[in-house]
Amino acid sequence: MPTDPRNIIIAKISTGLTDMLGAVGAHATMRNTGHSSSGQLWPDWPSGLTAGEACPLLADSLKRIGMFQDVRLQPEGDVIRIEVRGCEFAHLGDFEATPIGERSVCFFGFGLIEKSLARLTGNAYRVSLERRDEASDSCVEVAVRR
Repeated sequence: MPTDPRNIIIAKISTGLTDMLGAVGAHATMRNTGHSSSGQLWPDWPSGLTAGEACPLLADSLKRIGMFQDVRLQPEGDVIRIEVRGCEFAHLGDFEATPIGERSVCFFGFGLIEKSLARLTGNAYRVSLERRDEASDSCVEVAVRR
């Protein structure tokens, strides 16, 4: 997947926020930006879906925005297991001092998934990283229903 120049700009903005606000402030700002982006990216989505109905729609939509090679969401009770493979931000080098999966730009994705799930299902979720798997170029995350 060739690098989208817009993603380089997003990475630089994320790094600038981290430099200005510190990690906690930048993480909160990027998560909030992800929340506010869901409605703009997908304004005509349905609501009242089950997690099982919402996950394929969200996974497909996330794949189409041009940041990830593959996204899988699998509901398991009150949690949704998430695997993001081939994130373009993981291939941009060391633009931020923190490890992949813990960078401020990652919190944009967490917020985008949280708000999207809330819009689709009516339930609040909190997304966090479980681990980064370099061998499969994947971040394994979990969305916990609140």
